[in-house]
Amino acid sequence: MATAINMAVIDELLSLGDDGDASLLTDLIQMFLEDAPVKLNSIKTGFAKRDMNIVEKAAHSMKGSAGNLGATQIQEVCDQLQRSCHQSNPEEIAGLVAQLEVPFAQVLGELRGLLAKHS
Repeated sequence: MATAINMAVIDELLSLGDDGDASLLTDLIQMFLEDAPVKLNSIKTGFAKRDMNIVEKAAHSMKGSAGNLGATQIQEVCDQLQRSCHQSNPEEIAGLVAQLEVPFAQVLGELRGLLAKHS
């Protein structure tokens, strides 16, 4: 089954712990689960206000945290969002904001499952 998360990244994070300690992974997941919905809201609100600076900053932050957990589709869309903000392309930005919804929900679900498994 395809996942929204690159499990090689998760395995790498798990390998960094001593004797199977998953605290680094669970800490990163908890931070993402708390922070990412706020960032997504900032992206949406910033776009609604036509404030591309807000969109770009929130996309940049989400891109990094998504990358840390192997959420590559979110990372890629956020990268495209950043570039579109620099080019001031509202139509493209609207499409990219909409593109975040499905992978975002998938990633949150998978991360919650990983958190339950490793807590």
